[in-house]
This record gives sequence, C-alpha cells and structure tokens, in this order.
Amino acid sequence: MNTRLPYFALALSAVTTCTLAGPSEPIHAYIIEGSAFFGAPGIELATVGRVNLADPSDVQRLPMAGEFLRFGGADIRPGSPDLVAFENTTNALRIVDLDSGGNTLIDSIGFMDSGVAGMSYSNDGSIVYVNTVVGAFLRIVQADAKTGEVLSVHNILNTTVTSLAVVPDGHPTLTPGDLYGLTLTFGGSVRLARIDLETNSIASEQSVFGIGFNPQFETGLDFAPDGTLYAVIQGFDEVSPDNFVEISSHLYTIDPATGSATDLGVIEADSTWDAVTLVIDTAQDNACLPDLNEDGALDFFDISAFLTAYANMDAVADFNNDNQFDFFDISAFLTAYSAGCP
Repeated sequence: MNTRLPYFALALSAVTTCTLAGPSEPIHAYIIEGSAFFGAPGIELATVGRVNLADPSDVQRLPMAGEFLRFGGADIRPGSPDLVAFENTTNALRIVDLDSGGNTLIDSIGFMDSGVAGMSYSNDGSIVYVNTVVGAFLRIVQADAKTGEVLSVHNILNTTVTSLAVVPDGHPTLTPGDLYGLTLTFGGSVRLARIDLETNSIASEQSVFGIGFNPQFETGLDFAPDGTLYAVIQGFDEVSPDNFVEISSHLYTIDPATGSATDLGVIEADSTWDAVTLVIDTAQDNACLPDLNEDGALDFFDISAFLTAYANMDAVADFNNDNQFDFFDISAFLTAYSAGCP
C-alpha cells in the first residue's frame, strides 16, 4: 500500500552538505553494442547501454561511443569515473563520453588481431589487460594504462577466453588481482577460467551451470566492488513456432566456487544487444543517495523529489530495495537524509 510521506519530513529541510558515501551495492552496469551480429534487429553499432542490474530489461540507451567503430571490452578506470573501452578497429584505448557520445583517444596498442573480446584494469589502475583469439591460441597484452605502451605479450594455447575481469581488493574468497575470463566451447558450454600470466596457462577452470539456453558468440564479465561476479552471455533462445531463432543476451551472477549461475534476465528483451562488454558502474558506490536532485546539498528540493517519486511509485523512492513502497522506505530516506551521507 502506498502511503504519502508524513509532513514532519519537512522539518528536515535545512541545507546539509552532502559528502560522498562509502561503498554501497552497485545498481547499474554498462554494455556496448559490439557488431550488430548477423544484422539482427536491435541496437546500432557502438551504442552504449546503461543496464538496471535489478531489471536487465530496463536499459537506458546512451549516445554512441564512436561512429563506425567496434568496441570489444571496457572497464571503469580505477580512481576516476571514466569508462574506458578498447576499440579494435584501430586497437586503441578510448575514454567514452557517456553524456554526449564519442570518445577521447588514449593511445593504440599493437600485437592484437581483430576480434578483441575483453579488457580489464589492474586494481591500482596502472595496467590494462586486453585479449583476443589468434588462430589456435589466446593472446593477452599487458599495457601501460596511461600511455598504451605494451609491457608484455602472453600467448596461451588451446583456449578461447572471451572476456576478462580482475578480482577486486578485499574479495572474501578469491585472490585480489587474479585475472579471470569466460570461455565458450563449440558445444555451447561455459567455463570460468583463472589465467596465470606468469606461466602463460589456464591455472584452473570451473564449469558454469544454470545458463538455461544455448550460449554462443559473445560474453562480458566484471566483478562488483563487493566481489559479486556478473556476466553477460549471448546465445540462442528456443526456436519459435515459425522456426525463427531468437538471439538474446542474458545477465547473470556467477558463484566462482561452485560455478552456479543465476539468470537475472534478458537485457532489453524486445531488442538484440550484441553485448560484448559488461562494466559494473562503480561510480554508484560513491553516490549520496538522499541527494535525489544531485546538486551536492540535502535540502527541501530532495524532500520534494522523494515525495514525488514516492507518490508515483518510482523505483528511486524504494530506499530499502524491497520492491514495495511503504513506511520502511520513508524511514530509510529520513535516516539517510538526517545522516547527511557520512
């Protein structure tokens, strides 16, 4: 039942400086359209999507990252809000402009063939990893994150890793800094691989269960700061009665210990995203949640924004994330507002 915010909330209308909050659960991820696979209906090449992790069918389309370019991996640059993508038309690192579209060139990286499938930063942001499949082996290049200078080249035989992710600092079970990737087999199975660049080998592999459809083509992989491992996997859904094969990209969480995958849903089910990237929006971790108008202050305008969202049952007013609008959301908002985002 929806109950309006009590008028006593207006007593909180004194202006309070809003400082950045500590880590919180991320609520969005970024994907980039990779190749408009087989001309399937849906998304224009290099379009950026902002995916609601709680409802992957909810995708906000942002301006294109670059005209006539194909992006094969991306990550948030540590210590900044920048979304950096590896574009394999020119083998270049580019900062994607999420507001107006386009990109800013960092530098090009050599030693890569077309078909780059993954990219990830080291936790300190000094190194960027990019990968591609060259003939019968996987190639991973380590490059200087600021200049794009190639630091080392690693070739691993008989594996086809299609995405990369670095274990974040403070992970409860995995070793921070380790490099993971997803592999797809011709039979349609998925495996989570830990990559050892010192020995140029796959150190361990874990079969992934619970995919629920025929995975093929493209994947994206990224850890949230709290250690949750997210994946996007593209493949064939069941054949429709008129023998048309549906292609879709599903969003998952994966348990690295067991390989169990939880399907969170199809990314914008009415269109086809050729999602070759997945980047958890870590900028959300620093959000001042009760600053609903994002002006850097807590005041009457934020209370008004909450009242409006609450009355309209807008998700932004679901402050305790239980998919209901009730007293507990009011209480959570008032608590956050009174604390001033410490």
